[in-house]
Amino acid sequence: MTRKPALILCLIGSCLVQLIVVASSHAIPAFSRAYKVECSTCHTIYPELNEYGEAFLKNSYVYFGKGQKAAKAKEAAPAPKATAKPAGGAMEVRGEGDADKLSKLKGGALGAAEASSPEPAQEAAAPDAAPGGEAKPEGLLLAAIPELLPISFTASIHATYDHNAVNELDLSTRALKLNAGGNFREKVAFFATYVAYSENTDNILNTNTTSTTPANNSTNINELFVIWRHALDTPINFKVGRMQPKLGLWKSNNKLSTTNSFAPYAYTVGTSEFKLEQPQDALEANAVLANRFFVAAGVVNRKYQNTKEGYGHISYKFGGADYLANEPEVDLAKEESIFDFLTVTVGAYGYYGKNGTPNTTEGGLIQNTYYRSGLDLDILYKLFRLRVAGVLGKDDNAYLSTTPTEVKSYVAAVEGEYTFLQNLIGAMRFEYQDDGRGLVRRYIPTLAYAPLENVKVALEYKHEIASAYKSSVSSSAQDFTNKIGTLGVTFSF
Repeated sequence: MTRKPALILCLIGSCLVQLIVVASSHAIPAFSRAYKVECSTCHTIYPELNEYGEAFLKNSYVYFGKGQKAAKAKEAAPAPKATAKPAGGAMEVRGEGDADKLSKLKGGALGAAEASSPEPAQEAAAPDAAPGGEAKPEGLLLAAIPELLPISFTASIHATYDHNAVNELDLSTRALKLNAGGNFREKVAFFATYVAYSENTDNILNTNTTSTTPANNSTNINELFVIWRHALDTPINFKVGRMQPKLGLWKSNNKLSTTNSFAPYAYTVGTSEFKLEQPQDALEANAVLANRFFVAAGVVNRKYQNTKEGYGHISYKFGGADYLANEPEVDLAKEESIFDFLTVTVGAYGYYGKNGTPNTTEGGLIQNTYYRSGLDLDILYKLFRLRVAGVLGKDDNAYLSTTPTEVKSYVAAVEGEYTFLQNLIGAMRFEYQDDGRGLVRRYIPTLAYAPLENVKVALEYKHEIASAYKSSVSSSAQDFTNKIGTLGVTFSF
């Protein structure tokens, strides 16, 4: 009787004593090194993005600084004089044939150097300076090669207590990832995540947390894509490679919790492994329109399928900094209003696809045609944030049977988040999942603390209740309850 409380108190005590936040793909220390800014510039508690982090992501890893202040500083700065230097004493190096463009490159008006918005006096005095003020090699400027290798590592270690697992108390190394990202003169961007080690769970409801199964380990490329930014001088960005298609408002890692993904993005139906947050080989076009409207559409190339899958996303942001990181004008003479602190983002998406037997020929093969349509809502008011996500789905042959079984799915999640201190945030999430196999409800409180901007300790608890649920292993329906506590440490460097 005393064993469980003691273990739970041990986990809580460890968290309170250490009070150690996270790391993620699409937000890596390599960006901090390149632009010489703090992680908190783009994050609440890493890797959860704030509005400047969202602008950075939506603009293909081009940093705008903190809005209009940076833009005004650049406008006020005097244009540096053209100072093309002879190469080898015989030929002048002029960039793309334009001495003035070379001078601006060296002064920081193009490429990553522009982002730092140096003071006018500094820019005039040191046209060859990099964002940090030191001289940058001319060859690297002309070749558009980053001076600092844009590579980071992310690691996570967890201690988990799960009464239903083989090992009730399990200490495990969950993941080690290599991340790389950046842009070349703001024309072409890239991002990659290589999973050196990842310990996954076996059970569909994530009840197995042991580290004793070698098959859990996997080494693979999670994401690898390039972006042609503002193609042909239009607002459109073309993105190609292995990526997580732009569907919901938040990427799978853009959350406070380290182990529990949002159910609307992570659930599966029948025997299919498809989920919205799954990285896939795709071609996507996206754009920021009128500063606050974001649209994206893409085509997915599913392996072993002749047919292609398609998706689309739209979202709009009311209040706060826009998608170009421009802050709203504040009228100091006006009486303070609730709308001065309110930011609301609304998004909608749809996905249509087909999976099943490889259709090298069309006759008599078993296929499942499916769609997902969802709505997301993100509300931020001062220190409080509310996230609401819901998705509807339909599969016409969910179990890939000769006798098709149509399944309709309904999944929703609501999460409230409050910032107690700049580096201490708490959240409470409720999830409802009806995926055709039964009903599942989850209650997930999370407390995260960051003693350093690249280190996070998160204490999580998941109370999961399943009613008449059929697992992928057994077709017999059963009721059960899972209670899983996790203390996780994630760091990036």
